[in-house]
Amino acid sequence: MRNLILILLLSMGLKAEMSENQNDWYVVTDRVMGGSSNLDADYNDGTFKMTGNVVKKDGGFVRLAHRPEALSKDAKGIKFLARGNNETYEVHLTLKGVKMPPWSYMSKTFEVTEDWQEITINFDEFTKNGYMMASMKPSNIREFSIAGYGRDFDVDLEFKNVKVF
Repeated sequence: MRNLILILLLSMGLKAEMSENQNDWYVVTDRVMGGSSNLDADYNDGTFKMTGNVVKKDGGFVRLAHRPEALSKDAKGIKFLARGNNETYEVHLTLKGVKMPPWSYMSKTFEVTEDWQEITINFDEFTKNGYMMASMKPSNIREFSIAGYGRDFDVDLEFKNVKVF
């Protein structure tokens, strides 16, 4: 598994965006639990490019993840520009605090086309995937990721201009 660390800065206040400065983004795949999905991630001129494949057997996920700075308690959601291979992807949020099972997260799907489009997701649109979790408050967000999940498919996704609003 290629563990690529990308360097970016995320200053997430009431309005925030990814910059081309430094902080860590990282690839996570189902290989951490014996799966066989693959993901390569590149960053060029303000745009992330994710390529690889999701294999549902033994896991079925790939993610490009980031642990943001503390978010403003007034933040309402996240938005970004995306384009890709006419597939459905997900935004995943993991929360601080107790999580049962340990891989619990919140998610919201989005679809991409070959053209750039703005994806806007309010935090109240996310669905819980797990049982015991902290409440969904911006201050409880531990990790944000863009994911390919749950079915066999090729990943080919670009995204940029990620902002919290």
